[in-house]
Amino acid sequence: MPPPFAAWLLGAVVVAASSACLVAAPERGTPGPVPLEPLAREEAQRLAEKAAWHEDRIGRRHLTAEGLFAYQADATRADFDVVPTAYPDMAIWTGLYLAAEALRYGVTADRDAVTRMDRAINGLTLLHHVTQTTGFLARAVQRVTDSPGPLSDWKQGIGPFRDYRWLGDTSVDQVLGVIYGYGWAFDVTDDLARRQKIALEVTAIVDRIVGHGMQIVGGDGRRVKHGDLTSGLFSENLNALIALALVKTAARMAPEGPFRDVYRDLIERKAYARRAVAARDRWWESFTGVNHSDNNLAVLAYDVLLRYEHDPRLREQYDAGLRRTWRVASREGNALLTGIAVAHGVPVDQTAARAAIASLMDFPLEQRDMEVRNSRRPDVCVARRRDRTGDLQACVPLPVSERPRGPFEWNQNPYRLDGPGRGTQEYSGLGYLVAYWLGRRVELVGGP
Repeated sequence: MPPPFAAWLLGAVVVAASSACLVAAPERGTPGPVPLEPLAREEAQRLAEKAAWHEDRIGRRHLTAEGLFAYQADATRADFDVVPTAYPDMAIWTGLYLAAEALRYGVTADRDAVTRMDRAINGLTLLHHVTQTTGFLARAVQRVTDSPGPLSDWKQGIGPFRDYRWLGDTSVDQVLGVIYGYGWAFDVTDDLARRQKIALEVTAIVDRIVGHGMQIVGGDGRRVKHGDLTSGLFSENLNALIALALVKTAARMAPEGPFRDVYRDLIERKAYARRAVAARDRWWESFTGVNHSDNNLAVLAYDVLLRYEHDPRLREQYDAGLRRTWRVASREGNALLTGIAVAHGVPVDQTAARAAIASLMDFPLEQRDMEVRNSRRPDVCVARRRDRTGDLQACVPLPVSERPRGPFEWNQNPYRLDGPGRGTQEYSGLGYLVAYWLGRRVELVGGP
């Protein structure tokens, strides 16, 4: 068994978080070589008002008392009586919510964003400590008084966490979302105590993965189902990319710790960077359909690496991977992917930029799960080939407001046509907030 959370980490993190020794925060992204046309004042104002609307609604209907993100909630409940109706992705979406608020703070310096950041940080901290296994995150937490629903693998919290249940089997996507949010919060804040808290959480999580041979291992000593970050023959290139992003974030927050050496070892001896470039090089998707969820994970990981990496050779490799990912979805109006592409100098033409902005303009306020049957519309072209899950899809992406709702727009198939619903569940505007504030930061979207 690997050693418990190493004692050196506390000292290393304190050094990393101090203003005197902190590695300089990454500069704002530089727009690509095609100058982006500024928004009309009326458009910028409309987008800003929509962001404020979603901020308010999320605060009232999608944040639990513990600061966790209820990405799917009971639409029949009153404001501030938040009852999640889905749990398995609570970790990743709480992490992305933290990223949204950190980006908002970085753009506006609004103290309300700091309050929301701290609330999300507290929620993520609970996900970690409720397991009582240093470095192992729960993927969800609920109070024992809440209904467990159809899920049967809840674990009872003990000791100071006896009022909670938690879900384990925390996969790589959940960990990436949490680390991504922590990274942005660390970068934009100048509060030493907050930086120390974030750095301790991140280094504990990554230290456990490294200590178990690049695997996510639960408190029972067994690797979780989707927790293989090794360089084995059957491991995924996407997981190599995610592994580098996790270790690089820890190295940024604890430069005196071992993570720089671990990162270099993954690259030089185990070819992780070469594999990371190929994360979205999936020839079979030409036949099976694009996995947009994996696209989302890839762009988040590339964003981390291109923000923190200074080695020109490695940056060139990561840039090639991001450009490959961009080519897969450059005409789909994915506002988050477009913002990250602009941030790192990927050539984004006016057509792609306007498509991304159009998606934000069209992003709906109403997020209930209403039944949608676009495949029956005579004005919609239905593609011959179905999507990778066997569902009908459109020939071209429909406007965002006409698509079935989901937890996070940018990891969904933009060609999707149909979806069930009775209006009793409510999703959120999280996807809008992340893409909007990132767009504001990189000047894809102008302010009011």
